[in-house]
Amino acid sequence: MPQRMDDGKLLDRHYITLVLRLTLDQHGHLLQGSLADTTHKPPEFFIGPAGLHQAVEAWLRQQQAGGDAGPTPHQHSS
Repeated sequence: MPQRMDDGKLLDRHYITLVLRLTLDQHGHLLQGSLADTTHKPPEFFIGPAGLHQAVEAWLRQQQAGGDAGPTPHQHSS
């Protein structure tokens, strides 16, 4: 299991809240969901575990690029 970073090393880090809203079936399997952060951007919607992984990866890439990237191709609107 990965160990938590020392608080001294975290002082110069940027913190942001990422919210996952998930819809699960009666067996606990992921059906769909949305990913949102605390910015003004609309949430990204995804379907299934692969969509969740793609949405998180796209969000991380967007953070690394300074948050200026536009919507990702896998974005699903409802």
